[in-house]
Amino acid sequence: AAGQVLRHPVAMGYTVAAGTIFGSFIVYLGTSQQIFAEQYGQGAYFALWFAFFAGGIAIAMMVNARLVMRFGMRRISALALRAFVILSIAFLGLSLMAQGHPPLWLLAGFLFLGFFFSGLLFGNFNAIAMEPMGRIAGMAAAISGALSSLIAILTGGWIGQMYDGTVIPLAGGFAGLGALALLLTIWAERRRR
Repeated sequence: AAGQVLRHPVAMGYTVAAGTIFGSFIVYLGTSQQIFAEQYGQGAYFALWFAFFAGGIAIAMMVNARLVMRFGMRRISALALRAFVILSIAFLGLSLMAQGHPPLWLLAGFLFLGFFFSGLLFGNFNAIAMEPMGRIAGMAAAISGALSSLIAILTGGWIGQMYDGTVIPLAGGFAGLGALALLLTIWAERRRR
C-alpha cells in the first residue's frame, strides 16, 4: 500500500506541493519574530500581527467551504496557487527594489493575502492527494502527512536560516516554494488517470 501511494503521481504531486506551500509558512514562522520585532520595531504588537495574518487563513477556510462544492477543489486550488505565485513574485520584486525593507503596510498586505491563498490550498491539496487512494486512504494519509511535513520543515527551515535582516529570504521563499508547488501540480494533473 505504501508503494502504491509513493508511485501515484497525483497523490505524490499534491503531497509534495502541500509540503512546499506549508514550507513557506515555516519560513514565516522562523523569521517573523526578527522581521517584526527587530526590522520593523513592532515587538510589542507581534502577537496582534500574528493573529491578523492567521485571520487570512481562517477567512480562506470559510470561503473555501462555501465555494468548493460550487467550483470544485481543483479549480479553486489552481487559481489560488497561481495568485499566490504572482503575489509572491511581485512582492519579491518590490522587496528587492526597496533593498529588503519595504513599507510595513506592504509587508502586512502581502502576508495577509499570502496566508489567505495558502488557506485555500492546504485542505484542497490534501483532499486531492487522497482522492485516488480509496481503499488505502489510511496508509495514504499517514504517508502524505508525514512526507509533506518533512518537506515543509526541511525547505522552510533551510530558507528561514537565510534571514539577513531583510524580508528578501521570506519573499524569495514564498516565491520559490510557490513556483515549485505550481510545477508539481501541473505535473500531477498531466499524469492524472
